[in-house]
Amino acid sequence: MRRRRTTEALPPELELATGLVWGHLNAYQYENAYDLAAGCLALWPGNVHLQLMHDYAAAELLEPVDQARLRSLRTADNAAWVDLILLRLQAGQRTAAAA
Repeated sequence: MRRRRTTEALPPELELATGLVWGHLNAYQYENAYDLAAGCLALWPGNVHLQLMHDYAAAELLEPVDQARLRSLRTADNAAWVDLILLRLQAGQRTAAAA
């Protein structure tokens, strides 16, 4: 069994909410992930992980994402997430322009 990292102790409700959003993303259920993450952000507005998952789902659904805010969330730990979301936004823009 894996040991939990003690540096990221989350309240059980937030941990469950994060896991549910992550599960929707892993199942390619972007609309559900987007809606659930939006609701969770109303409860935990400062949570970076929820915000990044919300932005990723938004990019997949071709919803607008505040790119300045997204770039401000970049840290060494989540730079790959930010880069992925920006890449998906660019791909969505190309797809929308071609249609």
